[in-house]
Amino acid sequence: MPFINVQGTNTHYLQNDDILVDRPSMVFVHGAGGTSKMWVRQLSGIKGYNLIALDLPGHGRSEGTAVDTINEYSEFVWQFVQALELGSFVIAGHSMGGAIAMELALAYPNALDGMIIVDSGASLRVNPMVLEVLARGEYPLEIVKYSYSFKATAVVLKRALEELKTVPSEVYRADFRACDNFNIMDRVGNINLPALVLCGQDDQMTPVKYSNYLSKELAQSTFVLIADAGHMAMLEQPERVNKAIQIFLDQALLVK
Repeated sequence: MPFINVQGTNTHYLQNDDILVDRPSMVFVHGAGGTSKMWVRQLSGIKGYNLIALDLPGHGRSEGTAVDTINEYSEFVWQFVQALELGSFVIAGHSMGGAIAMELALAYPNALDGMIIVDSGASLRVNPMVLEVLARGEYPLEIVKYSYSFKATAVVLKRALEELKTVPSEVYRADFRACDNFNIMDRVGNINLPALVLCGQDDQMTPVKYSNYLSKELAQSTFVLIADAGHMAMLEQPERVNKAIQIFLDQALLVK
């Protein structure tokens, strides 16, 4: 499990193999309160690329402090990529990570080969009640049942609830504030990169209409709806998500 210094911060990341200079690279960014572990099924299931998933500052095994703006996270990811000397790459993000990916695409379009957005949107307003609970230092436990498909088992939901409680509430507070203040609806159309938009059919946190909007605004987009998945599509239906990503990467990078 490697670490690298980014902006003076010891940053943890996972990778599928040794990074090879003759292979295209893809960087995965997790969502609010998440870690690189959210992408383990993608790291093991997608073939032919350097696959890297980082823990954002203050998340997982990374040092530092969670921040409350998407721009700061985006710049951190950029510095992470520079520290690894990856060259051009594909950026992928889930939920808040999708917001980070889109800000990165707006700031550094010439460095990107493509973009993958999973269960996210051009605006990510957060229910005020969730922010109020977090402001009290408590956990918004009800978000778990809205994060998975209606078909999710009690075991899956219980495990997710236990995982939520392992993350300091101040991390969720910073992340959800960053999401709440994020809105690029007037700029997302400026992104002109090959883009894959994925959304769980049962997503209640960022409903399908959010992804439909992205797909319409992004000039080079492909939209894939993931059946029997909610807001955690890459965890709920990893094989379907991996297949869509594999096809996109193979086609987008072949064209390039």
